[in-house]
Amino acid sequence: MRGNSLAENPPLVTVGLPVYNPGSFLSWAIRSVFAQTYSSWELVVVDDGSTDGSLERLRRIEDPRVRVLTDGKRRGLPYRLNQILEEASGDFIARMDADDLMDPRRLESQVAHLLENPGLDAVTTGAYMIDQRNQPFALWPTRQPSLQDVLSWGGYLHASLLARRGWYQKNPYSLDYPRAEDREFFVRTWNTAKISVLAEPLYFYRWFGVVKPQHLLLGYASERRILRRYGPQLVGWRKTAVFIGKSYIKTFITYVAYRFGLVPLLERKPRFSSLDLEDFAKAQGVIREVAQTRVPGWETLDGLDNEGKTGG
Repeated sequence: MRGNSLAENPPLVTVGLPVYNPGSFLSWAIRSVFAQTYSSWELVVVDDGSTDGSLERLRRIEDPRVRVLTDGKRRGLPYRLNQILEEASGDFIARMDADDLMDPRRLESQVAHLLENPGLDAVTTGAYMIDQRNQPFALWPTRQPSLQDVLSWGGYLHASLLARRGWYQKNPYSLDYPRAEDREFFVRTWNTAKISVLAEPLYFYRWFGVVKPQHLLLGYASERRILRRYGPQLVGWRKTAVFIGKSYIKTFITYVAYRFGLVPLLERKPRFSSLDLEDFAKAQGVIREVAQTRVPGWETLDGLDNEGKTGG
């Protein structure tokens, strides 16, 4: 661990994991939490009405650091993210999605960065993009985003966010922007938040390709509401109108693609960087390390404990 003070008295980190039907990918997310080099963590899992057996798997974990919460209802991601903020007892709160995984050094690196920079509110990281077979194929960009980036697509890798609890709880998610709650969060806090980006890819973001058209359309509608609410004060009406116009163009293209069976053409990866052989090897090494991590309570569940060892 970095620094004697961090090693002797590490602050508690709450890893917040919203879950809705992640299937076998859940095994990778959980293993990557247990693989962390940073030991002072708690895992708060909030189930959003899963029907794929995920809740039963989670309840088999035998570790006092893990809390599994459920009300049996489908309330949506923003609601569950706010629930995590309310339930967190850590000094820091780390985001994570249930179909992703993280580098074992993620929490240690991000906590150390915030402790070394007390003026920061939060920190994100770079990421390896992986497919459904755990094969790395690209890198998420790691530059500090501009206001235009945040307005255009969110700017930060939301799932890799680790923030100070006090700041995070003062900035909960809005429920009014479905499929764009992260964009609204970063746009709303742009003028007040101090967020850093670690260049190192410490997160593994699973890419499924084309998003369902109905989800895209819902996201674009939320995007325009965000732009109308925050755009004029941030960039003025003229630039806001340009952003809104582009959003309508994306909506039109989505409608046309859906109408004529051209949905696969909607897949775009403009922000991803190519992966060289060295990066590919590093990513595979981390995936193998996570695959070998044991989760207490899962050893007796037929098939589950071997699930994480099939990829990479």
